[in-house]
Amino acid sequence: MQTLDLRGVSCPTNFIKIKLALEMIDPGETVEILLDDGEPVKNVPASLTAEGHRLLGLERKDDYYVLKVKNTPRPTGPVDSIRNYSSTKITRQGSEPATDPVMVEETIDLIVNGTKLSSIVTTPDLHKELAVGYLITEGAIKIRADIEAIEEKGTWVMLQIRSFDHFNLWHELRSSGCIGINWERHDEDVTLPIQQKFKIEVLLESMKYLYDEIQDRTGGAHTASLVAANGTLKYKAVDIGRHNAIDKVVGMAVLNGDDLSKMFLISSGRQPAGMVMKAARAGIPLVISKAAPVSSGIDSARRSNVTLCCFATSEKMKVFSVPERIAT
Repeated sequence: MQTLDLRGVSCPTNFIKIKLALEMIDPGETVEILLDDGEPVKNVPASLTAEGHRLLGLERKDDYYVLKVKNTPRPTGPVDSIRNYSSTKITRQGSEPATDPVMVEETIDLIVNGTKLSSIVTTPDLHKELAVGYLITEGAIKIRADIEAIEEKGTWVMLQIRSFDHFNLWHELRSSGCIGINWERHDEDVTLPIQQKFKIEVLLESMKYLYDEIQDRTGGAHTASLVAANGTLKYKAVDIGRHNAIDKVVGMAVLNGDDLSKMFLISSGRQPAGMVMKAARAGIPLVISKAAPVSSGIDSARRSNVTLCCFATSEKMKVFSVPERIAT
């Protein structure tokens, strides 16, 4: 373990020296940093946390502190999805300045066949994939071939698709994935066959894909992952909305021509009908969530023949519909 003695070095020079030192060592290695009391011990840990590094401990030694830090690579997601904001940490002992990583949101407009379909609040990435996944999971299109053209221009995503006269539109601002299509029918025709089965060991092991560094850093994100039947992670997305995260991974899979009936979905959010039916319309046969189901979600899963697993951990899960799809 490398030791970096920064006693006598003031802010922000000490932080610059730390960043240079971290760039010279491998990801995952631990560095021991010696800091003076006062501003250094107040500012450096907060700044390292904002940079995404993991703090392993802070110990006082006479008139200085020993800070242990794990060198953590920057998140693989888009850098623009997180922005650091100043804050004030207040405890019973008083207050002190702090810095917090916060999810960035922006609004995109979805234009379909020249008509504004919806405005969606999302993170600044994967807008085309979000748009395609949204149309798939809301039932506007069925397959990749239904898309005749797609273009992203500024905050607009414009698609030309085959006729979709079977629903009315309302223009809605979605901050958490509220449906923006006013259906005249109720998906009674969506019923998935029991063809693909999944081993319980694979499902439980795949719960590791639920977690993400951006989610851990900000506390303000949802994740969705599509995993192959053999346990291989195919696609993963992070977004401020749990519905958006699902739309993004579905959009990625559809644009790449993958068969969604051979995969299962891991979602970080609760599972009401709107979430379950996104999977059903996309042809995803099994959904896992660490969160709770909602009665409408269970009813929809049973009606559409989706296997709905909730309260999931790496050791167990509860199955509320079609358990025969899981091989024990």
